[in-house]
Amino acid sequence: MKMCAVIPTHNHHHVLGDVVARIRAYDLPIFIINDGSNAKTRNVASALHNPENGITCHHLDENGGKGVAVMAGIAMADRAGFTHAIQVDADGQHNLDRIKDMIRTAHEHPEALITGLPVYDDSIPAKRRIGRWVSHVWVWIETLSTHIRDSMCGFRVYPVSASLAVWREEGCGHKMDFDTELMVRLYWRGVPVLHIPTEVTYPEDNTSNFRMWDDNVLISWMHTRLFFGMLIRLPGFILNGGHFGPKIRKTGIVKNPGESSGHWAEIDERGIYWGARFLGMVYRFGGRRLCLAVMFPVIAYFFATGRMARRASHDVLTRIAKIKGTSKPTWRDSFRHFMTFGESALDKIAAWSGAMKIDDLDLPDHAQSLFSYMPRDQAAILFVSHFGNIELVRAIASRDRDFRVNVLLHQKNAARFGRVLQKLAPESQVDLIEVADIGPDTAILLREKVARGEWIVIAADRLAIGARDKSVRVPFLGSPASFPQGPFILAHLLQCPVFMVAAWRNGKRFDIAWEKLADQIILPRTDRTGKIAHYAGQYAEWLEKLVVTQPLQWFNFYDFWAKKKDDNE
Repeated sequence: MKMCAVIPTHNHHHVLGDVVARIRAYDLPIFIINDGSNAKTRNVASALHNPENGITCHHLDENGGKGVAVMAGIAMADRAGFTHAIQVDADGQHNLDRIKDMIRTAHEHPEALITGLPVYDDSIPAKRRIGRWVSHVWVWIETLSTHIRDSMCGFRVYPVSASLAVWREEGCGHKMDFDTELMVRLYWRGVPVLHIPTEVTYPEDNTSNFRMWDDNVLISWMHTRLFFGMLIRLPGFILNGGHFGPKIRKTGIVKNPGESSGHWAEIDERGIYWGARFLGMVYRFGGRRLCLAVMFPVIAYFFATGRMARRASHDVLTRIAKIKGTSKPTWRDSFRHFMTFGESALDKIAAWSGAMKIDDLDLPDHAQSLFSYMPRDQAAILFVSHFGNIELVRAIASRDRDFRVNVLLHQKNAARFGRVLQKLAPESQVDLIEVADIGPDTAILLREKVARGEWIVIAADRLAIGARDKSVRVPFLGSPASFPQGPFILAHLLQCPVFMVAAWRNGKRFDIAWEKLADQIILPRTDRTGKIAHYAGQYAEWLEKLVVTQPLQWFNFYDFWAKKKDDNE
């Protein structure tokens, strides 16, 4: 492998010298491509020209656009015998300390395109955030995957020969449409994409070459081309087993390697943070109908590409149809299932944004408040599940009580949801507690909260990673399913009442199911597992009645009835 750097520049004379110096510290030869800049930038670039010291400056007489400049530099690199080129924008936005990670990863994966995954600070303009998110969604549609996490970062390592082949045989946009189009077309050819998180800032004196109207039109036309390019390639995608190119290799974020095992906690909830932020803004300014219109193509895309989720949806709907004695579900029923999940996500945003009140809930037994079931200062554990929209209860309760509601979340999701919650409901009195498993250590952390009479909310329908041995199997929708022991052990240790709670949309209003499981869960030492199975069976029976009544509100899109490996042998 032989690597160099390519720096396209158009009127970036302020920081060009600093960028060059930072790159040379890694002993990388540099090709500066002056893309028809003004006289000042031309002079700065010319002064940096020093081939004996590894810096070559090439001047383009007219401004051809970023794509023309980058590919001119890559062509020069190819003629000089380089196999890989690090593209670095000349505006000083990127953390160049990541170059060492770029180089290391390129050596480990020479066939891949290595790209920065931007981590922004508060300096990024709001319009840029929204525009980038919209472009990300289109790229996911055009590639029928979410392997490309960010397609617009101008800090990446290109495999030289593959990039030149795309440019010469297919062509790409010449300006701000270049970065995304070249990446998508390389992906279509089977080039894997690896991401390295990198900090990005927007300096106050930054020179931006982005033209609001012209470049947005170019980007829109680019996505149109790519969308129809995807449709042309769709038969081959299907025949190739759901892959573009010869075959798919490792693609993802370098900091978190590894293929998904299919466990629910390893199923990436794609775009959760920026997706929720974006929908929150759309909801605030356009209401529910506009949000649903925006979500429809995204949900359709996830339905088309989410084979495991589609299979899980069909499985649970088939089980429920058998219990109810109705006809077998079709793909249309599964699509409705996906759409209901999308509506539930929208309802979560509405709940945390304060758009839903206690009057929107239909409480059982004509109760007037969530606290008709217990005194206001009574500590309680609420067993919830991935059925319906329990966020309604969390959001309303956090506003109706003068203390905090504590929600136990898997550690992978707590940080994500916490960031969303902070933006949507900064006044919310909800504590998110990260856990990988439930046991005595976690219980100790919660004792003080229980002493203050607070609620502890925990999902009782999913197993933590590596917790198959800490589960019990009880009947659920016709077959034994694994339920976690942790919530029942936690309730035993905290010694407070346990309630089973669910909420779901029913037309324009929301129904609540609320039932006490036990005043206290007692687990004898002699048959602890058996007693847990007894309580878990009661909970599963209660939950099954809800799921059979409202099958489209069940949102566990994975194999809920999977067994331990040992059980299958």
